[in-house]
This record gives sequence, structure tokens and C-alpha cells, in this order.
Amino acid sequence: MTVTFRDVAEFEGWDKFPGFIEQVIARHALRRVCEVGAGANPALSPDVVRRYGLYYRATDESSSEMQKSGMAETAVCDVCQQDAAIPGAPYDLIFSRMTAEHFRDSASAFRNMLRALAPGGLSVHCFATFYTLPFVLNRVLSDGLAHFLYERFALRDREKHDKFKAYYSRCRGPRAGQIRFLQEIGYEVLEYRAHFGHNYYAPRLPLLHALHRAKTNLLLRMPLPLFTSYATIILRRPRHA
Repeated sequence: MTVTFRDVAEFEGWDKFPGFIEQVIARHALRRVCEVGAGANPALSPDVVRRYGLYYRATDESSSEMQKSGMAETAVCDVCQQDAAIPGAPYDLIFSRMTAEHFRDSASAFRNMLRALAPGGLSVHCFATFYTLPFVLNRVLSDGLAHFLYERFALRDREKHDKFKAYYSRCRGPRAGQIRFLQEIGYEVLEYRAHFGHNYYAPRLPLLHALHRAKTNLLLRMPLPLFTSYATIILRRPRHA
């Protein structure tokens, strides 16, 4: 298992994600691929699907979000439901982008994804981690106040990038208990990339952003897994499982 600590600028969870997951697919010669929580913005383009000859199924618990994607090969699936079957399994790769923090029951979600993997298959996820102040506020504030702050500090196209309730269930940095949680479900933890920092203060609170950057630089020199902001994990179902 490889654990690394990086700056938020290197985080793969947003615009870098399509290229990152394409590299994973190419490096491991994966063919059957499922995206969990794809919603209105599936990560893989039709060109990538054709280039690698993929069977690519995008899933989400919301049929209305799936309809926005314009994809034909989709399925409605609540991965957090206990013993849920992911359509089209088994897969060589199951992945998600900024979805795991919305799992209301991460244990069920990760068990369901493990069962849907072929032996030796990979599970790759990018997510926000708890204990960073904006995410703590997002979790504890009322939905109305959280939406208000979201509009002021993270303005986006709500049609394609809506705000959904975040639980941060088992969304943590590479602490011993977090790694043990994944291993006890049955995964091999191949890589845990932990990222410090965020940019929520930058547009409206430049002084606070400068202080936050100073804290981020200190954490990069002396990493404390408790205070990560984002993480990328690469998991594998054991070949003998």
C-alpha cells in the first residue's frame, strides 16, 4: 500500500478525473467499467469508450439526473441499499467522482461494489474528507443555510452540477481506522492519495484564503491525516476472493 500527501492542486476529483481514470483503464487493460453516481456528468466520453472497446455502464440513484447525461447505457441503482445488485456486474473497474461523500451508508456501498467486481478488479474513488471546516459546516448546517453558503462560495451550473446532501460517511484521510474499514470489507488498499487544502475562501475571503494556504503548506511538511480535505483511493478485490 502506498500513502502519499499532496496539495489540492493535484487532486484528481474534478477536471483531471477523466484523464486520470482513462490512465487507470489503459494501464490495467480494463474492459468492463461501471461509474457509480455518474448523474448528469459521466466521466468517460464516447471517444474514450470506443478507443478502449469498453463496456461502460453509468449508474445513479436518481433517474432524473441520469436523463440529463444523454447516455443510452445507464441504470438507476441505489448503491447504498443493503445487498443491492449493481446492474451489469461483474466489472473490471468500478469508480466514482465526488460521490462517496454522499453515501448515506458507506459500508453497504463498498460491500455492494466489492461483490460487483470480478476477482482482481479495481475500485477507484475521489471524494471530500471530513473535518475540513467547509465540509463540517455542510454536514451540520440546515439544508437551507448550506445551500445559501454553497451559492456564495461555490457557484456552478445547478442544472448539470446540482448540490446533493453530503453525509461524509467513512470519508476520511488515510488513518489506520479508515484503512482497516476498507480492508475488513475485503479490499486490498493499493494506494491512498491524501490532499490538503481547498479554494472555497479564495473568491470572497482572500485574507482567510491566505491563512488557509499557510496552514496547508505546514500540513504538507508535517502531514496529519485527520486534516486532509480530499482523497483518492485505489482498491482491489483480491484475485482469490
